[in-house]
Amino acid sequence: MAQYDLTLRDYWRILHKRKMIVIFATILMGVFSTFFAVLQTPVPSYEASSSVKIERSSTLTGLYVETLSWSSADNLETQAIIIKSYPVIEEVAKKLGFLDSNLTSDEIRRDTKYLNVVLKLKDQVETKREGFTNLVNIIATSEDPKLAQKLANTVAEVYRDQNTKERNKRIIEGRVFIEQQLELAKENLKEAEEKVKEYREENKFISIDSETGTTLSQLTSIETEHEGLKRTIEEINSILKRIKREEAIPGKDIKGIYADKVGPIFARLNSQLVDLTLERDTLLLNFTKNHPRLKEVKTKISETIQNMIAELSDQKKTFEGRKSNLAGDLDRLRSKFRALPEKGLMLARLEHDLTVKSQTFSLLESKYQEALIKEAEKVEEVSIVKPAVEPTSPVNSPHVYTTSFIGVIIGLIIGLIMAFVFETLDTSIGTIEDVEKFLEVPVLGVIPHVGDEDIKSIMLSEGYPENTDEEIIRRNARLITHFAPNSTLAESYKKLRTNVHFMRMEKDIKTILYTSSSPFEGKTTTVINLAIAMAQTSEKVLLIEADLRKPMVSKLFGIDKIPGLSDIILGNYEWRDTVRTITDFITGDMKIDDIMKTPGIDNLNIITSGTISPNPSELLGSQRMEDFISQVREEYDVVLFDSCPVLAAADASILASKLDGAILVYHVGKIARGALRRAKAQLENVKARVIGVVLNKLQTEISPDYTEFKYDRYYAYGEKRKTPSKPKRWYRRSKEKLEI
Repeated sequence: MAQYDLTLRDYWRILHKRKMIVIFATILMGVFSTFFAVLQTPVPSYEASSSVKIERSSTLTGLYVETLSWSSADNLETQAIIIKSYPVIEEVAKKLGFLDSNLTSDEIRRDTKYLNVVLKLKDQVETKREGFTNLVNIIATSEDPKLAQKLANTVAEVYRDQNTKERNKRIIEGRVFIEQQLELAKENLKEAEEKVKEYREENKFISIDSETGTTLSQLTSIETEHEGLKRTIEEINSILKRIKREEAIPGKDIKGIYADKVGPIFARLNSQLVDLTLERDTLLLNFTKNHPRLKEVKTKISETIQNMIAELSDQKKTFEGRKSNLAGDLDRLRSKFRALPEKGLMLARLEHDLTVKSQTFSLLESKYQEALIKEAEKVEEVSIVKPAVEPTSPVNSPHVYTTSFIGVIIGLIIGLIMAFVFETLDTSIGTIEDVEKFLEVPVLGVIPHVGDEDIKSIMLSEGYPENTDEEIIRRNARLITHFAPNSTLAESYKKLRTNVHFMRMEKDIKTILYTSSSPFEGKTTTVINLAIAMAQTSEKVLLIEADLRKPMVSKLFGIDKIPGLSDIILGNYEWRDTVRTITDFITGDMKIDDIMKTPGIDNLNIITSGTISPNPSELLGSQRMEDFISQVREEYDVVLFDSCPVLAAADASILASKLDGAILVYHVGKIARGALRRAKAQLENVKARVIGVVLNKLQTEISPDYTEFKYDRYYAYGEKRKTPSKPKRWYRRSKEKLEI
């Protein structure tokens, strides 16, 4: 893209050059938007609307109900939701005939098929409050306009009827409920009275104070007796310990402390034990321990002690049994004493419950009288103010054309953006002015781009038979100036010849190097056709295949490349012995008819590349090369050198420094401007004289400036030819494209 301020003409050039991007983006977006618009076209849907007016009750009874059921929620919003509630829609479905009117709500809800019918109708109904009024719009949607109308009207009617029924139903149900509650309160009051009475009778006290005194007296008496038994048992345990040590109880103790506890039997056994103990002690004074009499006394002592222990044990068990009984009585009296405050509290609670239930009963009697008054009235809050009418047009009209138009506009915008983006990213040079300003050398020729079918059409129009090998067609197309001299493409080379001729005359130039910045820019085809065009003007032309790395001239003319330029420089051949003339063309791949097709080719001589050398740069830079150039310069009117690309190897730079001038061949729109500038700079660095540039393979899409260079297969200057019919597709498709 040119690096200067853009004018309207430059914008038009960019759009013309990138028009396929714009067209493609526009068509693609248009097609996609149309496709999706058609794909998403909805089924026509119709809407019908009816309106209901909802007012609060103004009667005394209505005000009473509103007071009882007061809520902070918006009543109209609540009613709007109720309008499309399940019970209302269920009744609507029955009225419209979608459901059997004999079906119950439970049957409908248990059956999925019936339930789906109700839910589908529910989805088709919407409600909306009308501003800040007490009107609610009922909007019904359906694919059938008549059904939409009936649905909206039926929903309004069903809601009105159910609202009236519901409001009056609440009044009746309220009265019945109060009756039930009143009867229940009466029973509860009677039950509370019975509980108070039964509790007093069950606990057998009139007041809590008298019951407390009696219980405390009994508790004190039993505790005293219990403590006495406890001390008696302890004394018996003490006596048992002494007896087991074989100690007799002194008589004074028996008669004192223990007399009322041990009994006469124990006293007699104790006296016997005292006598036996005394007898034992007396015998011990006269006899040993083993004396029979002493043993007998000891046996009696043991028997007496066992009898005493048995007697005391029996008495102990009797006292312990009595103690246990007293302990039970003591616990019972203590529990009773502790429970006396709780029973008093329980009695207070029962009396309080009796008072509350008495008050509830009185309140319900008052409410019951109010409910009877309210039942005499009838509440109507809903009225239909606008019935629905049948809709005439759907609410979801398709927007295919609008969507398609928007898609086309978006595609056009995207295409324009992409066109300028591609142009900005394009580093090639477009217009002739750009090239001349960028390189500061004139454009000597413009060679248009010709497509495959156009080339083949030219060849067929020149009389080639249909069974001609495609390889021959492709080769001869590279020699278009000879095989189709009247074609527009050949005329382009002739224009180049004219410009080069005047350049030569003006600057005294005879030896010219043709090169390019990069491979595949068409330099070989250009120099060959220029050489043929010059030969057709009777100039003696020498074409030298100086591309010693990838020679193509010899291949296109069908002649041997050995011996050639490399052999001349190496001294293996005299240069005149290597010159190829028309005789060599005839003996080569070209036929005599091809040679004689256009006059002037006999003025063209060719020196091929010769033996491929491993060091072509050294050969071209040698003194022998300079001597050879001097000799051929004297022999020919013009000497054209076909060299390798400048940036690919140093051959072209070396050779250009030895010649009168160099011409760059530039593939328009493909090669970056940087590569072209580096090629020119590299030539100028070796003091080469760049005299011009040839724009090759130019397409008219690059700029409107090139419209005059557009190829016309049916036009040629001179005798008018018969317009050939479109050739038959006798040729096979080639994967390669012709390099013109």
